[in-house]
Amino acid sequence: MTTVGDNERIAQALELLGNQFDPEIEESFETISERILAQALENVELAERRLRKIQELVGDVALAGSN
Repeated sequence: MTTVGDNERIAQALELLGNQFDPEIEESFETISERILAQALENVELAERRLRKIQELVGDVALAGSN
């Protein structure tokens, strides 16, 4: 049974995700909680890939410029 507190936490989690799911995640996971966690993990993985790409592009230039 879902309580009002549970609904509030789910709403906050969805807000942190931008209130959207990747369509593949939406199809692959049955519960909203599973979808939230899967989307959050996907977002972290995407952010890590972007960070690595930025590090490749900028590299030590940013570190050298900060001294």
